[in-house]
Amino acid sequence: MTINSFAARSIFKKTNNDALRTERRDPHRCVARDPSSKPGPREINLEKGCVVACPKIEPHAASAIKSDFLDFLRRMGVSPEPAEAIHVVFSLNESLGVRNCRYECRPGKIAVEGGDFAGLWAGLAWLEWEMRTRRGPFLPVGSFERRAAWPIQISQGPWGSNYSVPDLSAEYLSDDGFRLYAHYGVNTMMIHGDLLCYTQSGILPELNHPDYQVHIDMMKDASERALRYGVRLSYHVEAPKLRADHPVFQHHPDILGTGFKASTGMVHVLCSSNELTMAFYEETFSSLFASVPELAGITLIPYSESFFHCRTWDDKVEHPCPRCFAKPHEASLAPLLNRIARAVRKSQPRAYVGVWLYSVLSRFDRQAMFSNLSRDIAVFHQIDKDCMYKKNGYTKNVWDYSVDYIGPSPDAVKLAGFAHQTDRQLIIKTETGIGLEVCQFPYVPAMRRLADKWQNVRNLKPFGVHQAWFFFGMFGSRAEELGFWAAYACNIERDDYLRRMAMRDFGPEAADDVISSWDFMSSAMGHIPCVCLPYYFQGPGFLGPAHPLIPKKGMPIPEIFDVCSPKYSEETFYVGEARTSMVMHTLPDSFWGIVIPDREDQNPWAIILDEYRSAAADAEMALHHLQSAAGKTRTAADALQIKEELFLTELIWRTMLTCVNTVEFLRARRDYEQSGRLQSFSEMKRLAKMEKENALAAKPIYRQAPWLDLGEHYTDRKFSSSVGMIDIKLQIIDDFLEWAPKTV
Repeated sequence: MTINSFAARSIFKKTNNDALRTERRDPHRCVARDPSSKPGPREINLEKGCVVACPKIEPHAASAIKSDFLDFLRRMGVSPEPAEAIHVVFSLNESLGVRNCRYECRPGKIAVEGGDFAGLWAGLAWLEWEMRTRRGPFLPVGSFERRAAWPIQISQGPWGSNYSVPDLSAEYLSDDGFRLYAHYGVNTMMIHGDLLCYTQSGILPELNHPDYQVHIDMMKDASERALRYGVRLSYHVEAPKLRADHPVFQHHPDILGTGFKASTGMVHVLCSSNELTMAFYEETFSSLFASVPELAGITLIPYSESFFHCRTWDDKVEHPCPRCFAKPHEASLAPLLNRIARAVRKSQPRAYVGVWLYSVLSRFDRQAMFSNLSRDIAVFHQIDKDCMYKKNGYTKNVWDYSVDYIGPSPDAVKLAGFAHQTDRQLIIKTETGIGLEVCQFPYVPAMRRLADKWQNVRNLKPFGVHQAWFFFGMFGSRAEELGFWAAYACNIERDDYLRRMAMRDFGPEAADDVISSWDFMSSAMGHIPCVCLPYYFQGPGFLGPAHPLIPKKGMPIPEIFDVCSPKYSEETFYVGEARTSMVMHTLPDSFWGIVIPDREDQNPWAIILDEYRSAAADAEMALHHLQSAAGKTRTAADALQIKEELFLTELIWRTMLTCVNTVEFLRARRDYEQSGRLQSFSEMKRLAKMEKENALAAKPIYRQAPWLDLGEHYTDRKFSSSVGMIDIKLQIIDDFLEWAPKTV
């Protein structure tokens, strides 16, 4: 979670413009004509050329649409301005509705209409999908209408581009990211960060930012650029945390709210019950949406993080606010949230206000809280987390997003029903291609499992979908395309869509093996026993083959295995970071959040090992099927895409192996340290040799597919190169293999 971009400007400027990321953000990166493909009997052949027109469309938007489609046609081998041409006309038709589209294909003319720019780009994307699945510039004769299942689809920032306020200029957030969204049915981009970047208050002038106008102008410019691609910005708001000696508290002591401990001293929030605080927020949000009317809306997390107020962390409070802590949660917070919603809607009636009652609220009644909020506040909830998932022989605590559990959780079903019964907007949070079990990857090719999760999202009938957090930027993956399918293609069954996707990207002859690979990977993801082993961004499940084996308790762990991340509890605009080791150097003492065996006599580590072994076996089968498919491709584009899928699949398999080897190694080490058994020491050496082989085999993957290297992962956390970590890991293993056993 990045609070603002001030501490990372140079990094975002570099990553937004480097070739590795700009290439991945190109939605036409692998578009190519299959020379052996031919048009069917009722299909239009565009080979002789096309003329593209965008009448009555704003010039910048028309230019973006025209250049995009001409680029696609060129890659399909179509001449842009021939003597004999088919005319392709893009136009707006507001009667179609938000995000909806229609395309009509007749000999001599193709017409694409959108209810708005998002719908128009969706129509373009479907036109391209029709041709790509035919592997040539061929379109079916007829008229086709696509209606979006929900009006808002929110995604994380594009991979490498900035998403944290206020640096939203083209230098940090270029238009190619918006273009990528448009091809995947995403019409809303989440931005994140400090509200004080956009403060120019007459009520609390002490909070005004000196660069307010620069920041507002940047957001307005980004919003206007995004709108050309049918994309709006959705603001995930960070409320201020300030020291008690801040001028705002000196001049207005009554708004000094609850205090929390930070590394720089105590920080306080604005008292959420105070009338001055409520007036300030109302003024600020009203001004923001009046200045940038293109904003889609705001999301507020009022518990555990982000929208800080007096009751954000009841268990971390050092100095409780005497006014807010005397009231129930809803009584201290609901009036403030209602005022904010009123301010947003007053300036921009179509904007949404979503309140996300995040994890810490699991001990409260979420429905009771929403009942105290005005009905124009959207019920925001996740499809999977905060659920006890009963599996074969144990229960998995799904305390955060999961690729294994596809939901919907009982809470999600309950809140969806409540939202529909009370005529409130419902926004469902999900993940398109990962879960916390595998969040170091851009996606996992568990396509059947991911599609089923999307179907469960669709069944809840949401007003909006928030399809990804900040774990990995929008990547243009097949997994992300499933969000496009879920929103627009209710008439295309899962298996039919996946088969067309496999034939399109890898060739008709390779499709069966690819689908089998996806099915085995879907099964593998169903065996991962815990959301994290042992916690966020730590352990072998995250570092994979780069995770070291620590042969001795208390041994110093090299800094290369540290992650640098922002400190969340610090003062607003604090620039600094914390270093945390990512290494699981000993077995956790507690199994909270890991596994809960069905029987007391079961060993949780035995369950964990059995499940990771099963996951590894299925992932290996997925790899074998892809290797078989690799010999059946037709084109260079097919071969490139299967090569990349092979790298990803092999790395997932090797990550599961690392999980097995690391847990077994640490169990053997614990036994050796406690008992001195030489058999346990020999087992440590056997496992170290196996993991050395695994790490050596993984190293070329990172070199040939740098987009999989953690060193290139950067969002708000900085990681060392996976290749560099493997080198140090191998040194540790080699040194250990020279050790002689000692009896205890």
